[in-house]
Amino acid sequence: MDKCLIVSKVTRYEYEKHAHDDISDGELEKVLRKRGSDYETMLDNHRQQKAFEQGVARSLKCFGIKVEMASRLTYNEDLIKWCDVVVPCGGDGTFLLAASRVRDANKPVIGFNSSPHKSVGRLCLPTWCSNDVKGALQALREGRFRWMRRSRIRTTITCEHKLVDTITPVDLHTMHIPRYVHMSRPADSPEVARPPSGVRCADEPLTTKVLPFLALNEVFIGESVTSRVSMLRLQIDNGRWTHTKSSGLCVTTGTGSTSWHFSINCLRTHSVLELMRILGEEFDVKVDASLEKARQVAENYNQKLMFAADSQHLAYSVREYITFEDWPTPRGLRVRDRARSVAVKSHCIDAGLVIDGSVSYPFNDGCEAHLEIHPEDSLMTVQMDDALPH
Repeated sequence: MDKCLIVSKVTRYEYEKHAHDDISDGELEKVLRKRGSDYETMLDNHRQQKAFEQGVARSLKCFGIKVEMASRLTYNEDLIKWCDVVVPCGGDGTFLLAASRVRDANKPVIGFNSSPHKSVGRLCLPTWCSNDVKGALQALREGRFRWMRRSRIRTTITCEHKLVDTITPVDLHTMHIPRYVHMSRPADSPEVARPPSGVRCADEPLTTKVLPFLALNEVFIGESVTSRVSMLRLQIDNGRWTHTKSSGLCVTTGTGSTSWHFSINCLRTHSVLELMRILGEEFDVKVDASLEKARQVAENYNQKLMFAADSQHLAYSVREYITFEDWPTPRGLRVRDRARSVAVKSHCIDAGLVIDGSVSYPFNDGCEAHLEIHPEDSLMTVQMDDALPH
């Protein structure tokens, strides 16, 4: 570990400065106060974040390690190639940003949670590491950790050849407009603005493009306006294609199974309790309809939603599936299941394919995406004991 790249968190204050780069700091303060933002807390959090990052940099340099720093706006391929290890300093969001661009399966990503008193940071090192950075680095140097592989989703896009270069990412964390510019203002750039069309000439070639970002948590596909129905055709494990109308599709890894996937599908205790009471009162099924038993059933069910971070399987969820057939098997497609691969064809008009809730690609009528896991795309990271090592 001779060369280290620190990926810093973009604080709320930095985001606001970037969004208002045409005004002075004093004018920005007035804007934020008028909006009702807690300016003092925002600025204090920013200073604490930068102080933490500088502290990690100083500790690394004390071990004779060369250090470079990058933010969401400056993180690039050249810096990733330069370093031996990527060290995100922030929370899980910063870790996901850092991990998404590391293509080398043997280049570790090791994260520090910069605010352990505010967030868990499940992808980062344990809390004690944030409070004792030098101790954590010493433990790493002495090998007091376990290597860990986390599977990631590779996304391959297929569309018309002349449109493949327009499949470019939008950074949702630095975006200051409500929707894609090329979708909402097509007159500004007529050549690039036209969304992919499902109508094409028979001899018009299709081209595939592997997206440069790997999803550590999930890929979400759906209309940009959440109230609009997402029209997608799905193919699970090379099965038959099924047309769906829903609120979008979420495809997750084992790492992401504890996150959005869990929130979409988990059962609440009160829902289980109601079901148990219905079974007893209306179907004469003998069941212990106590609150404690309902809690146990919910916990057992929810535990099965999660799976290992190094699993070669995906899990998919069709959100709020609109069906005109009888529950529970609309059109033969399970609305939630695990799979080896998921293929998606879009019939949307202003949709996005969003990787780890951060980077979004336009994904409209005529575009197809293939989501799968390859062992060579796995992310190398580490696990350390939650207790202090001394």
